[in-house]
Amino acid sequence: LELPSDRVRPRQRNFEGASHSFVLPKNLSEAIKLLSRRQGVTLFMLLLAAFKTLLFRYTGQEDIVVGSAIANRTRPEIEPLIGFFVNALAMRTDLSGNPTFKQLLGRVRQMALAAYSHQELPFEKLVEVLEPERNLSYSPIYQVEFTLQNAPVEELKVQGLTWSALNVPQSSVETDFNFIMAEIDQGLTGTVVYPTDLFDAVTISRLMRHFQTLLESVVTNPDQ
Repeated sequence: LELPSDRVRPRQRNFEGASHSFVLPKNLSEAIKLLSRRQGVTLFMLLLAAFKTLLFRYTGQEDIVVGSAIANRTRPEIEPLIGFFVNALAMRTDLSGNPTFKQLLGRVRQMALAAYSHQELPFEKLVEVLEPERNLSYSPIYQVEFTLQNAPVEELKVQGLTWSALNVPQSSVETDFNFIMAEIDQGLTGTVVYPTDLFDAVTISRLMRHFQTLLESVVTNPDQ
């Protein structure tokens, strides 16, 4: 994925990163959820389709692969186990033919369901079999990541103690950027972790404003 960057891509990345966060307005967040229900897709699928539209606008490329983490706990007996089961999925979408957003949603839904059915295939095995041309300045298979965190978080109660979440900004990133969205009471929030050897903060901030503008257009007219 050839994203326009602020600086020439170095031959070898240093993985140093910074993060930029934003909050979507409550009314926009609710409109997005309503549209996803009306179109029979999950919130993740709709946001991924919008994100891929944004990437298409920035790159002009019609074949876009985005990486996404999945819990990979598909069996009830695995649910209570302690351990890291997360796998990376390569989510590939064809944006050719100037589809409407509704049509793109259908493509993303079909692709995502197919990806979920193969989620137990280790990403490392995929790289091993496909043998992509390796380059120290690019991550293999996909160069950007997208994640939606909307699993319910139970309040931790310990007698005599009060707990609260602490946001710790990420200072490293292995891809061209990692886009993480979350669903909270106030609406939808987003954080972009990006490599500082490629992008300036102002560029990422502008990209996120474009993403919000795109979402506002989508909920107004998904047939465009």
